[in-house]
This record gives sequence, structure tokens and C-alpha cells, in this order.
Amino acid sequence: MCGIAGYIRAKGLLGADITRAMAAAIQHRGPDGSGEWTDLVNCVALTHTRLKVQDLTEAAHQPMRSDDGTTVLIFNGEIYNFPELRSELITQGARFHSTGDTEVLLELCRRDPTLGFLPRLVGMFAFAVWHQPSQTLRLVRDRTGVKPMLFGELPGGGVAFASEMAAVRPALDALSIDPAAVMELLTLGFIAAPRTIFHQVRKLPPGSLATYHDGRLDVHHWAPELPFSEAPPPTDFEGACREVREILDVAVRQRLLADVPVGLFLSGGIDSGVVTAVAARVAGQQVKTFSVGFPDQPFYDETRYAYDVARMHGTDHTVLPLTLDDVRGAIPTVHAHIGEPFADSSALPTFLLSQLTRRHVTVALSGDGADELFAGYARYSASTLNRRIGWFAKTPLYDLSRAIIERLPARRETRIGAKVSQLKRALRAMDRNPLRRYANWMRTCDDRTLARILAEPRRAPLIADELGRMLFRHRGRFGHDEDLNLHLRTEWQTSLPDDMLTKVDLMSMAHALEVRSPFLDHRLADRVFPMPAEWKLKGFRKKHLLIEAFRDQLPKSLHNRPKKGFEVPVGLWLRGPLNSMARDLIENDRLFFGPLLSREGALKTLSDHSTGRADHNFHLWALVSLLAWQQQHAPGVALGQ
Repeated sequence: MCGIAGYIRAKGLLGADITRAMAAAIQHRGPDGSGEWTDLVNCVALTHTRLKVQDLTEAAHQPMRSDDGTTVLIFNGEIYNFPELRSELITQGARFHSTGDTEVLLELCRRDPTLGFLPRLVGMFAFAVWHQPSQTLRLVRDRTGVKPMLFGELPGGGVAFASEMAAVRPALDALSIDPAAVMELLTLGFIAAPRTIFHQVRKLPPGSLATYHDGRLDVHHWAPELPFSEAPPPTDFEGACREVREILDVAVRQRLLADVPVGLFLSGGIDSGVVTAVAARVAGQQVKTFSVGFPDQPFYDETRYAYDVARMHGTDHTVLPLTLDDVRGAIPTVHAHIGEPFADSSALPTFLLSQLTRRHVTVALSGDGADELFAGYARYSASTLNRRIGWFAKTPLYDLSRAIIERLPARRETRIGAKVSQLKRALRAMDRNPLRRYANWMRTCDDRTLARILAEPRRAPLIADELGRMLFRHRGRFGHDEDLNLHLRTEWQTSLPDDMLTKVDLMSMAHALEVRSPFLDHRLADRVFPMPAEWKLKGFRKKHLLIEAFRDQLPKSLHNRPKKGFEVPVGLWLRGPLNSMARDLIENDRLFFGPLLSREGALKTLSDHSTGRADHNFHLWALVSLLAWQQQHAPGVALGQ
């Protein structure tokens, strides 16, 4: 795992100080070394910071140049099937100076400059490759978007790119904040690709390839849409369980391969429990597992479930006991590593868990992606609810019931409050408008709450409709037309890469820790997505298929355990220790309030939350994240049109 950055210009290189600033901004991603390559004639500069994981020698140093000088590569990620690809290339006459995956990727790029081999890669990756004969720069991102790639077009022609926003910005001149991105953040909690918080910077979408040649930048998908193959899914449930076990065995085995110590995140949930069970069986040695716990906060503490898994599989288990004050104290450091705002509060414990894990290992396996594959979130239960009582939305009682329930306080830090919050989401997901119904699966608030903080309240329904259209574009059609499967597919392409994986990448790489998730293996996604939705969500039982596939490898305490999530009580904090900070941010902001947002409405929303009249947990945290980010990372940047 590494950091990459660079640019190509129409005329002349940027100053050396710009390239150094780009590299310095991602030094934490690769503390084991750095390198730079420039082409004065074609005005190309590539820089790389290295975290040594495969082949720890200087033979794997980057930027890496082919022996014939035609191809230069900078690469962030892992190609898990590189041993097979390497053996195949050797039989075709290739000679290698290193033992890792970078040189294998370089040789593939040299032999096929158009990168037609990409569908053969199994892994997580973002890379840039310069092909001298065709004078073409190509930027690539893996199918699922595990590894980030941001880019911006340069004034006068050219493109700058990097692993993180902070490394793109030195190459760009004037930046402006995109109001549409602000609205996505306040309604979704994240900003979906290709949009970023800045007009001038874009995210390369998962499975995409950007080509810069002769002054023109073209972006297209290299990966086919899910499912990636046309092979029919299993016709029986037992066959599906067997296939999931077989693919995960291979995926975990491949992700344990490294020349540095490897461990596992063990949260106490089903997903990390499954990964731990498989790893303990296939590793051939005792595996190390890591958790954070809240001994003084039983509602947030999951360590007893993690201990159950660790005991069952004999892992070397380490727990970091935390107080909620410890987590809250990490907020300034976490915000320092965020290039654009996102409102996932689980970034805080992820940061601390990564810090703990990096003291012992360089690579950690995680359970990310299982919820989006196997229907793990509580909101998916709305699919079952719609099938059973969807007729209720067509009656006059629906609007009245929804209006009443929307006004109920729903403190997520209490069990009753969490149930009320789920009920609100369920009713929203029964909306008669299909666009609105779909958007309501993922929104952080309803129209009334959003309208209150907008400078133009009447725009709230329009924003919801636009959000629905954006999400609908990802639905596609495959196999059968089940809402749950189509929704899982949408989240796989939106909230997974742009929220969950962004969080994990930034928080783990802040400590130079490489995180790998077997559930993100495209071969698993290819097989699971077309499977019948009722195998994944049986009634209201989430992740039914995954649990049954590994029932004998999980402690009984996890078999019917509800999804908990890696939560921290930001709603409680916004009523207490963070309340004054939130108020100060709202009162002192001079950028968003006025042209875009209503200060009076925001303060009223905070007041209602503070007094318990309403629970605006997600919505307020998104607003606070936006204002804190702007204050720290963009104090002089203007709001665009």
C-alpha cells in the first residue's frame, strides 16, 4: 500500500516545490521510501511514497520503469493473483528483477498499453502508467473502488491526480466549493463519485479508466457491470452456502499473503467473525486479532462477542479499552486527515483501531463489504416490510401516521430511540413516489428537516428527487427485478466506496496500515449479487445466507445477533460536550449561511436536538463535519455556482 501523485501538462513542468508538496501530503501513506520520475519533454511528473508489503528490497522501488524505457508505473494497492500472472509471463519470456506484484503489473502494462488485461486482475488498486511511444497517461481504479484516485484538469491543459485530496491541491490554482456536493453531504452523509466537494476535482469512479492523450482526457468504465459474468447462480440454498465458503476460503488465503506481519480487525460482529474463522483455519499459524472496547459503555461495547470468536479460534487477541472521551479527543486529528467532508462518525473508532493494530502488524484483514453483499443493515428490513404491508402506503392513514412518527424523538443512543429511528426510515421507504422511496433508504433526514436549514426551503423536495435519480442510475437490471437486490447493488457502487471504503482508507493509511477485505473480492460479488434476495434477508433476519454458510464456525452468541455497527454517540455529544462547538461553527460561518443555508434554521435544529424535542443525529453531524472541514481545510475557498 502506498501513496501516488503526479501530473501531465500541455506545456512545461510545474515547479519542483509543487511536486514535493504533492509527495509530502501523502508521506504518511508510505513512510518506507519515496521516489520521483519526470519527463521534461512530455511534461510528466510521477511521485510515489512506499509502504513495504511485498518484496521489501529496493528492487520494488517506485516509480518503476520497464527495461526498454517505454513504460513507467506508480501503483497503490495489491494484486492478489500476481503469482499466477507472474508465472504466465515468465513462460512468455518475461524476466523479473523483483518478487512482488508491482513489476508484474508493469510488465502487463508494457505488453498491453491499452490495459485490456484489467479484467484479469484480482485485487484492490489505483495506479498511473505513462506509455512513452503513444505519449499517453492512464489512471486506473479497481472494480469496487477500494483504493482512491482523485484528479483535476489543469488550466491550460493537463491533469493532476493523487491518492488523497491534499496531494491534488498543490497542482491546482483556484478552487471553488460545489453547492451540489454540499447538498449530497447533508442528505447522504457522503459525496458520491465522480463529484467531490470542489468543482475542479473529481473522483475516478470504481472500475474506471481515465486516459489523457494529445490534450484530451477521456473517462470510461473498464469493468463490466455487476454481475461480472453470465454464469447462472446456484439454484439451491445449500449450494449457495457451499459456494460462498469456497470463494471466501480463496479470498482470505490470498489476502494473508505478505512479506510483513498480518493481523485481523475483530469487532465482535458477524463479518469480522467470519473472516477470523476462515483465517484461523487457512493461515497455518495462530492469527493476531485486534479490537477496541468501551468497558464503561455497555451499549457501545462489543468486546465480549469478539472474545467469543477469539476463544473459539484460538487467536492472539488484543483489546484497546477506550473511554468515549478518548474517541471524542481524536476528532481534531481525524479531521486533519479528511480531504473532503464526510459524516461517518465511525471514522473515529476506526482511526483508533488502526493506530492500535499498526503497533503490531503492517496489514490487517477486515469485514468491509459484507453488509452490502448479504443485506446487513437494519434499513434493509424495509424491503420485507414493503412486501408485507406495502398496501398501507396507498391508504389515507399513511400520510397521517408518517407525519406523527416523524415528530417523535428518536435518540439512537437508547434502544427504544434506535427502534423509533428504524421505524421512521421504514415509513419513509414506503413512500408512494418511487424516486423518493428509493432515496429515503439512504437519506439522513426527511424533507421537513432538510428544508429547515436551507436558505430556500422549497428546494428540499427537488434535492430529494435529484438524489433519487442519482441513485436510480446505479440500479441496473439483472436476473430478477427485486428492490432489495437492486438496492444492494446501488450501495455497492455508492455508499460502499464513497463512504465506508473512503473512511477505512483514510483512517488506516493515516497510520500506514494496509487494510484488506475478502468480502470485496469481485469473484464473490459476482456470484452473490444475482442470488435471490430472500436468501440474504429471510423475513427480518439480515445476512441469513452468510450466517448459515458459517454457522458451525461462529459462536452461538453471534448466530442471531442484530447488527450493531461501529457507532459512537455523536447525538449524545451534540447535546453535551460538542454542543458549544456546533453552535460556534454555525454562528461564525460566513460562507454557507446566507446564500445556501439558513443560520436560523440550523440553530433551531440544534436547539431541538439539544432539548430532546427531536433527534437530528446524522443530519447535524453532517453539518458540523462540513463546517469543521471548511474551517480547517478551505478557509479561503469560495462557494461556486
